[in-house]
This record gives sequence, structure tokens and C-alpha cells, in this order.
Amino acid sequence: MRKRDGMVIFWPAYFDQNYTRSQGRKIPSKLSAPDVTLVLLKKAAESLELEYELEPEKRYPRNWTESQGYIVIANDEGHKKKRLMLMLAKGVRRAAAQRKSALLAAEQKKGKGKKKGKKKRK
Repeated sequence: MRKRDGMVIFWPAYFDQNYTRSQGRKIPSKLSAPDVTLVLLKKAAESLELEYELEPEKRYPRNWTESQGYIVIANDEGHKKKRLMLMLAKGVRRAAAQRKSALLAAEQKKGKGKKKGKKKRK
């Protein structure tokens, strides 16, 4: 693995509510979101206007059976990793909430086309 000065690596498992601390979650469950993906981390980094790189083919060492990738964020301001993680967690929760509301809106829109009620007899 190449050395990355001034860069910090974040795996989706750090922010996933479905993981336990022993499985790799690094933040409290109240601050985490369910089913965190690399796309959500990307949206969170974009909302915070952070420079980032994606490595989608990498495997998380604690769960090497699935390929989830990681995001590398430039730490130009010298923040500690925990501070950056909490900043990203806020963005991830926001992106997860937007994803959930979009899914609910799509389900409601899909259900509007069908009429519900009694069928008329001929």
C-alpha cells in the first residue's frame, strides 16, 4: 500500500449502523446510518467540499468477503481523523435521509397510478 501523506482513509463500515463496534463501526450508533455505501460517502464529502479519491475495488479487512471500497480524503487543514469522521457522519446521515425520502416518494408516485376501492359490477 502506498503512503498517503495528508490523506485519511474512511471505509463505509465506519459509518454503517448495521455493523457493531467489533465488526468495524467507529462512531456511535446514534450518529451512524443504515446501509452506508461508497456513493453516500462521496455525497457527504462533496457536501463538505472536501477533496477525495475513491477506491471502489478494495475490500475491508474485517469483512474481506465483500468488496465495498474506501474513500481517501485530503486533510489539508490538519484535523484529527475522529473529527473528520464525525463531520463525514453528519453528511452521511443527511445523504441517507435524502435517499430514504426519495425512495418513499418513488413508492408513493408508483402507487398513485392505481385506483383503490371497490370494483364495479357489470
